Amino acid sequence: MPVILLTVFIDLLGFGLIVPLLPFLTLKYGGSALDGTALMSIYSLMAFASGPLWGRFSDRFGRRPALIATLLGAAISYVALALSDSILMLYVARAMSGMMAGNIGIVTAIAADLSDEKDRGKTMGKIGAMFGLGFAFGPVIGGFAGSLGGGANILLPGLMAAALSFIAAALAFYFVAETNKEKHVATEKADSTPPHWTQVLKAPGQLALLAIFIVTAVAQSTSFSITPFWADAVLGWDERDVGSFYSLVGVATVGIQWFLIGPMFRVLGEVRSLMYGAMVHVAGSLIMISTPTTVPLAGLGLLMVMCGLSLAFPALNSLMSRRSDRRLQGTGLGLANGLSALGRVIGPASAGLLFAALTPERPFIQVGVAGVIVLIWAAFEIRRERA
Repeated sequence: MPVILLTVFIDLLGFGLIVPLLPFLTLKYGGSALDGTALMSIYSLMAFASGPLWGRFSDRFGRRPALIATLLGAAISYVALALSDSILMLYVARAMSGMMAGNIGIVTAIAADLSDEKDRGKTMGKIGAMFGLGFAFGPVIGGFAGSLGGGANILLPGLMAAALSFIAAALAFYFVAETNKEKHVATEKADSTPPHWTQVLKAPGQLALLAIFIVTAVAQSTSFSITPFWADAVLGWDERDVGSFYSLVGVATVGIQWFLIGPMFRVLGEVRSLMYGAMVHVAGSLIMISTPTTVPLAGLGLLMVMCGLSLAFPALNSLMSRRSDRRLQGTGLGLANGLSALGRVIGPASAGLLFAALTPERPFIQVGVAGVIVLIWAAFEIRRERA
C-alpha cells in the first residue's frame, strides 16, 4: 500500500498541475466558458468509455500491467497537451488523457485486494487522501508554472505532468506486486469458473448505488469545473488565485480522508457518513446560490461544497467493493469509475450552459439538488439495511 499511495500521489500531482490552467487556456485560444467545461467533459466521456474496459482487463490479466499501461498512456497524453496550440489540440490531448483515466478504478481495486471488509473504508479514504494531497500541491505549482512568461502557458506544466506520470509508471513497474490472486485460480470445476461481469449489477441495491456514483460525480465535477469561471466573473481571480484555492481544498481533503474517514466509517458506517457529507455540501451550495461577493464567505461556501463531497467516493467505493464478487473487484470498481466519468461529462457541460445562459450562481443549484438526491437515497438505504 505505501508504494500504491505514493504512485497515486505522483499521478494526481501531475493531473493537478493541469486543472487550473485549462479554463484560462480555453479563453486564450478564443473559447468561452462553455468550451472550457466541454473540454473537461471530453476527458470524462473517454473515461466513461474506457473505465469498465480497464477494470475488466485488470480482472483477467492483472492489476499491475493495467496500471502501468494507463500511467504510460497518461504521460503521452500530457506531452500532446504540452504541445497544444489550439482548442482542437486541447480536445485531442484531453481525450487521450481520459482514455487512460482507468487507473483510478484499478487503484481502488488494488486497495480492495489488499484490505478486508473491516478496513476497506479506511483504505479507500487513504487513496482519496492521496488525491487530495496531489491537489494540494499540483494546482498551485501548475498555476505558477503556467503563468510564467505572461498569460496561461501549458508547455512547462504539461511536460512536468508527463514526467510525473512516467515516474509513477516506473514505480509501479519496479515496486508494485500483482494483487489480483483470482486471475490464477484454476477453473477445472464448474463452480470455480469466474462469474460473468453482469453479476456486478445483480447485488441488492446495486443499481441505485451505481446511480449515486453518477449523481455525486455530477455535483463534484460541476463545482470543480465552474469555480474558475465563477471566481473570475464574481471575484476577479486569475489562475494563481484558483490554483491556491484548489490547494487549500486539497489540504482540507487530505485531513478529512486520512484522519476522519476511518473513525467515521467505523462508528457511523459508509451510508451515514455519506449522508452527513451531503448535508455539508448542500449547506455550502446554499451559500454559493446567494452569490457572495466577499472572499471569506465565498471561500467558506466553496470549501463546504468540496469538503462535503470529499466523503462521497471513499464511501461509495467501499460499498461497491463489499457488494461485488471478489473475482470481479476490478470490473465492479471499473464500472463505478466509468459511471462516475459519465457524471463528469454531464456536470461540466450542464454547468457551462447554466453559467453562460443564466447567472453565475445557477450551476450551484445543480450541485445542491444532487446533494438532496444523495440524502434521499441514504435515507432509503438506511431503512433497507434495517429491514
